[in-house]
Amino acid sequence: MRLILILMSAFWLSACATTKFQVLEINSLASKASGDGQFDGLEGLANRGGLGTTEREIERINILFLHGVGSIENPEDAPLANSFIKGVAGAYSLETDEKTVSSLCGRDEDNENVELQNHIYISEVTPKTYEALPGRSLTLDNLVCMDKQILRVNDNLEYVIYRIFWDELFWDSLQVAFVGQDDAVDKTSIPASLRRKYNSFLKDKLITFGFSDAVMYMGPAGEDIRNATRGAMCSAALDAAGYPLSKQGSIVDYESICNTANNAPLDTDPFAFVSESLGSKISYDIMREAMTDGQENVHDDIIKGTQIFMLANQIPLLSLQDIREENQFKESDYEDGERPTIIAFSEINDFLTYELVPFYEQLYTRSSQTEGEQLDFSQAEDRQYIVDLLGFNIVDMRVEFASPLIPFVGGFVDPLYAHNGHVQQPEIMEYILCGADGRSPRVTGCEITAGPNVKQSRK
Repeated sequence: MRLILILMSAFWLSACATTKFQVLEINSLASKASGDGQFDGLEGLANRGGLGTTEREIERINILFLHGVGSIENPEDAPLANSFIKGVAGAYSLETDEKTVSSLCGRDEDNENVELQNHIYISEVTPKTYEALPGRSLTLDNLVCMDKQILRVNDNLEYVIYRIFWDELFWDSLQVAFVGQDDAVDKTSIPASLRRKYNSFLKDKLITFGFSDAVMYMGPAGEDIRNATRGAMCSAALDAAGYPLSKQGSIVDYESICNTANNAPLDTDPFAFVSESLGSKISYDIMREAMTDGQENVHDDIIKGTQIFMLANQIPLLSLQDIREENQFKESDYEDGERPTIIAFSEINDFLTYELVPFYEQLYTRSSQTEGEQLDFSQAEDRQYIVDLLGFNIVDMRVEFASPLIPFVGGFVDPLYAHNGHVQQPEIMEYILCGADGRSPRVTGCEITAGPNVKQSRK
């Protein structure tokens, strides 16, 4: 009897400590109603047209994939966007290898030493130097590497993923000089070799390769990352319009490639963004600059009407560095119908993520207004006014999926998985691919229910 009670107690504790996927809330900045989430998803964007309806009988969606903190390229680590591509493939019942893409930019997934013709480097116009010590400077030249991956779903639909890597290049040029002496990956590091195993692991993941990225981005190097990402967007637009990466040059500076894109007649299929962690702030800053600079260029073509899927966004936290005494806020010049939509997935137990709709609500209600009456977020017209000023709508999805880090202890879940496990959730992939009506994914008419068994390929 005692043994049975012990087994029953263990089962009960285990059940209490297991977390199943849940959508705890979905709401929109434009709506005062709880549970009001409406967006098309990647398939819906592909259905909007482009080359898929004119030159070929296939719908295509181009995806710019921006990584977050701690994504140093390492052939022994999980490759960038590997989980996302596997998640997309799994939603369509496609068979894929465990490793669908390379860990290094522009390399073969089976042999990282084999360089392919599916990538391009974006560089500075002229190498930039930052003073580190009196008389000593660090030089930035190549800024990002971008490669192209293709996932063909069936005869009607394919996804083109442009992976944008900035982590290794900035690590080698800047960060290693500051925090590389404490890098546990470098087996010769004396401090790291003396540290306890799990403390060493967490310091590398969270601080050395993690927070250092965010701190660097908040300084002058942030502009370099944004410029390089804009250059990658121009390169991707040219590629999507039929001017392939292999013909653009192995290394191009961001001004030259964007001048080429802006002066060329580009007809492409729609673009969308998928961003992780710090990548959300990068995409947000680029989006806001494009919609407020008074110019019309290829960046606007990509951003207008698109969707930005943010996984573990960093916008509220990192926006603290944007505050200024003088008024620098610019209203969006995008018209109704041109405004993009941010879909932010936030695991409730993630240490680094703050939801976006409550962020803007609190920011406006706790700040003084220079003119007029205070906004009332219970009124639909006031909420729409904020959307018009910002130039985009937000759909917040509060989710929970991370399981306890310690067996039978439900009060503490794995913080790393809560931060980076989004694309491993089939339910989240349904929302990303098919969109949402209220709290439910819009699976009716979505092709995720079936698909041929094909493998991922690249061009």
